[in-house]
Amino acid sequence: MELETILINFSYIGIFVLMTLNGVVNFPSSQILYLLVGFLIATSPLLFVPSLIAGALGNTLGNMISFLLIKKYDKPLAQKLLLMDDATFEKGHSIIKKLFDQKGIWWLFIAKLIPSLKVFVPIIAGLSKIRNLIMFFIFLFTSFIWGGLLISIGYFFGKNVSLTYLPIVSLSIATLIIFILYKKYQKLENK
Repeated sequence: MELETILINFSYIGIFVLMTLNGVVNFPSSQILYLLVGFLIATSPLLFVPSLIAGALGNTLGNMISFLLIKKYDKPLAQKLLLMDDATFEKGHSIIKKLFDQKGIWWLFIAKLIPSLKVFVPIIAGLSKIRNLIMFFIFLFTSFIWGGLLISIGYFFGKNVSLTYLPIVSLSIATLIIFILYKKYQKLENK
């Protein structure tokens, strides 16, 4: 069954379930799903706010499941999920730990808004043993931002943006978010 059929037949419940799956196993792609939801909002009875809430809550639930599983089962599960051998995993883990020690939780917040990095955040956070409530709010807030941006793009540009322009859309969103956060960080540093 294709995504569009699932979304049309199951509407908000379909969005919730698909985004929960995305949060746990990163499938289906949140970019494609949210762009399609935006298109369907423009052409069907789906509404923006309930779609965004269903997607953000589903993705938050999925991310929390991944985060809590990694927190409980630690490196062995993380290594299996990432499909890495011992040496590669240890090298990557030490780099991420060093980055996390320098930048802290803000790094996880920013990474959760960047395509390709966002899928690793629950794993990194689980390995870092961050408090559950902090990660819940990071997952929830970033899921609303991510979903709102992509649904809006799908609404304004239609269904074809998901297939033809997906890499450009993802890169543009990542660049915009990094730029905004960098400017905010600069303002804080200058105070």
